[in-house]
Amino acid sequence: MNKPEPDVVVVGGGIAGLAAAFRLQQQGRTVTVFEAADSVGGMMRSTRRDGFVLNRAATLLPGGHAAVIRLCADAGLGNPFRPLPLSVGIPRDGRLRSLGGEGLGAVMESVRTDLLSSRSKLLLGRLLVDLRRWKRRLGHDDYEAAARLDTETVPTYARRRLNQEIYDYLIDPLLRGVYLEDPAKMSVVDLFVTLGKFTQGGPMRYPTGIDFLARHLASLLDARTGATVQEVRRTEAGVRTRWHDADGDHTVETRGCVLAVNGPAVLDIYPDLPDGQRKLIESIPYAGILKGIFALRRAPANLPGLIAVPSKAGLSLGIVTYDSRSMPESAPAGKAVVSGHWVDSYLTAAAGRPDDELLAEMLRHMDAVVPGFSGEVEFAQLERWDAAANSRSVGFYRTVAELRRLMDPEDVVQLAGDYLGNPSTNGSAESGERAAAALGNRLRRP
Repeated sequence: MNKPEPDVVVVGGGIAGLAAAFRLQQQGRTVTVFEAADSVGGMMRSTRRDGFVLNRAATLLPGGHAAVIRLCADAGLGNPFRPLPLSVGIPRDGRLRSLGGEGLGAVMESVRTDLLSSRSKLLLGRLLVDLRRWKRRLGHDDYEAAARLDTETVPTYARRRLNQEIYDYLIDPLLRGVYLEDPAKMSVVDLFVTLGKFTQGGPMRYPTGIDFLARHLASLLDARTGATVQEVRRTEAGVRTRWHDADGDHTVETRGCVLAVNGPAVLDIYPDLPDGQRKLIESIPYAGILKGIFALRRAPANLPGLIAVPSKAGLSLGIVTYDSRSMPESAPAGKAVVSGHWVDSYLTAAAGRPDDELLAEMLRHMDAVVPGFSGEVEFAQLERWDAAANSRSVGFYRTVAELRRLMDPEDVVQLAGDYLGNPSTNGSAESGERAAAALGNRLRRP
């Protein structure tokens, strides 16, 4: 039986596109999702191998991910999440210093460990005072407020209000682990947005494979994988989309469209993008991620849930995540999945190097942080993401605020993606919901 012709197409089957499609379908729209890859999920994709579940990019789902929690409930999954006690380790002077606590506790706990000197511990009070002040000034998703505050780098703030040690062994590993970039060029807004997320709660356990929500949403939709969109154009009646799959080239005419792909892809397939928006999207650089996913023969006994690696360690490794803690059924009994995430500059330098050569070097980095790690590896999988998220620097929030001001809620082509906000699963889902709401309002009128 042939499927009905859609009145809306969504380009991109990541969480932004699936959220947009699901919300549009709730409005009564007939929606088709086109995804170029062979599976949905984007950076929420997972693979299965030998009884292990491997998250190809994203792994952690913080408790503050309200849009993700809401999508699960509305899509019939109920509340599949459970609190996950978080332990954090930070290497210093050849030893892993442990932090505990959830939310702000991860900062407060540093007062009770030997990560920092007594003088630095006293100065941490300033950081908490500043965080409370920033939370009053920065509303959720308020990029206009963020733009006004986007004037200072993180190191400049740290020198002004804290000290070098706090920057080197607390702020640097925190931001480096979250964004996998050099914190030296980041905006102070990045610091307080990130700390603010931690106050909303620790990470959550979820069903096996972070793709669980994407796969479920796709099952409720007409989501077509292996479908590469070549061009989206406005027409008098709405939108014309050209796409290609294994059966050849196709064209579909619809009343509206959501482009839920990254900025470079928008520039490639949407020639009708207004010049002002095009220039701003062109100005937003992207950072990549190199991820090593390691299936272990034995579950580590005392490995923290997160290890944030400071620049001072001299490694390109940014963060280590104990993935099996987030999804306990992701490995056979007694085994585990642990991932390492390398910074963008390492991915750039690794271009053209074969995977086996890279993995050998990456395992040496892992051994430097977790001694003996390589001896427990049953197999490893390498994931390269060349355009994983927008790159962070002073001025980014001003650019995004201006871009969002220029986006026309009356346009029949709406944009979604984490380049319109913070790079996170929740930010992507929110952008998809915003696009669906705007397009739905537009289509209710002639």
